[in-house]
Amino acid sequence: MVYGKKKFTGPTKAAILRGNQEGWLTLVTPYNADFVDELKSTIQPSHRRWDPVSKTWSINEIFLEELIPMLQRYYDSVETDLTAESTVPENFFGPVFDALKNLPNGGMDKVYKSLAQACHPDHGGSDELMSKLNQAYQEAK
Repeated sequence: MVYGKKKFTGPTKAAILRGNQEGWLTLVTPYNADFVDELKSTIQPSHRRWDPVSKTWSINEIFLEELIPMLQRYYDSVETDLTAESTVPENFFGPVFDALKNLPNGGMDKVYKSLAQACHPDHGGSDELMSKLNQAYQEAK
């Protein structure tokens, strides 16, 4: 049953993985505006987080039973693997700065400034995202 909403016609595979933080799930799906609307109307902001870098949702695991049928309404295939941790690294900025360490002419600093603008809470990012960015940047310097 679709409940009056159109099913997504592109790639239709969704996955629920064990999150990096205890008690959280990582949700990997193709973009579907109707799904995102239902997710936001069903799961309050304190129990969901969007990660714009990895393009995944973190959902509190107490919503697992509600999440599966919701995904099935929008995606043809829903895989669930709660035995392993998510493949999203704890601080995904680390590998980025490791790769940029040897850029000439302050290249790493320029990349940091661009990322900082995108990740800053005043520009649509979050405190957590900005903190991860700063940590990885300081470790790479």
